[in-house]
Amino acid sequence: MPVLQQITIPLLSVNDTSLTVVAILFTQGAAIIKDDILLVLETSKTTYDVVAEVDGFIGYTCDENEDYAINEIVGCIYSDSTEVPVEHSKSKKNKQLAAKPTTLGNTGNTFTGETVFSEAAIALIEANSISKESFIGVDFVSKTIVEEMLGIKKQPAGKLTTGISLLIPVDTTKVVVEKISSNKKREIAFLSTVQSTGLTSTIHTQVATAGIFVHINTTLTYLKNSLLPVIIYETGRLLLKYPLLNGYFTDDAIALYKEVNIGFAIDIDKGLKVVKIPSASTQSVTQIEEGIMLLSNKYMDDSLLLDDLTDIGFTITDLAAEGVSFFKPLVNNMNSAILGISAIDEKLQRCTLSLTFDHRVTEGKTAAGFLQELKLRLQSYQSKYHPNLNQNIACFKCFKQLKDDLADVGFSKCITPKGEEAYICQSCFKGF
Repeated sequence: MPVLQQITIPLLSVNDTSLTVVAILFTQGAAIIKDDILLVLETSKTTYDVVAEVDGFIGYTCDENEDYAINEIVGCIYSDSTEVPVEHSKSKKNKQLAAKPTTLGNTGNTFTGETVFSEAAIALIEANSISKESFIGVDFVSKTIVEEMLGIKKQPAGKLTTGISLLIPVDTTKVVVEKISSNKKREIAFLSTVQSTGLTSTIHTQVATAGIFVHINTTLTYLKNSLLPVIIYETGRLLLKYPLLNGYFTDDAIALYKEVNIGFAIDIDKGLKVVKIPSASTQSVTQIEEGIMLLSNKYMDDSLLLDDLTDIGFTITDLAAEGVSFFKPLVNNMNSAILGISAIDEKLQRCTLSLTFDHRVTEGKTAAGFLQELKLRLQSYQSKYHPNLNQNIACFKCFKQLKDDLADVGFSKCITPKGEEAYICQSCFKGF
């Protein structure tokens, strides 16, 4: 039996219906041994090594930087080097064109003579690396025929297409065109699945942060003065009360996750990833901080596992370190909501939380209730004795400040003759 192993595209995540071949590690027909890495595939969130299961000779039927569907055959291991095909198509597009029956340019019986190509057609064929054999049976190949085979359709005058596939004219004398990565393509596709419906809204609230880290920092080791661990902690518990924010819309139904797995976005010059804090509703703030550090280190070391990136029901994106004061986060695929954390305004002692939600799954009242409860939970961490909370308190009669109260008995809250809330020191209160 010449074929010892068929190599197919594996199903690594329900999010990915195709994977990209990013590296082919052997030449066609090379001898390989068991456990050799034959291919590197890229999913929407990580990479995956395809390993040989037997000794033999590798024959690839794929190309680098091409996408292949789940279960599609991308190579075989043969028992004999003579069984390996000497060549394979250099372009997946060529395979598709060769398999597509050609009917344009010949409406009668199949043409058996020599095919004639126009100059414009030849230029387009060469630019797209198309084999002329794809046009066997056609008497004359024009530019229009090649464009139709490539799927290029001219738009009627004055009419534009919509969507992310819109082709915008490019003047290469003015711009440099760079191909986007497969990872970025999937990010666009995943974000578009929710945003394309136009049924998302974003609501915002401001959280008072004066004195909020006095107690929080006592439980943190690495992420002092960061709200992320506490927000994940409180969000995990709130999602038990608001399950619609821990699910997604699917085919006129709502899928609700059984576990509360919260993902947080990370992007440190290695591409955007959303990594998972599992069972966030049962973890302590300390455990969550340790989880954040562990996942961040795995991200930097390129050692993230598939389990670190999948089954995420709710996403948090923290742009506090970037100094962002306000933004609108986008809901990810297979999510119904995402929370954005902005930077703390040191002058006003507050930060903005932004919640984007999918109206197909929930509504504004529910989202607003979640955000309000999260705000109150976070503000409960404020220390009543933090100097920032007391520095502006002064007696409305003598204007003595609370910090100057040498008797250490405090001020009393009162209503002034004008009907306004204020504070009064003990001396003025007793008429001294």
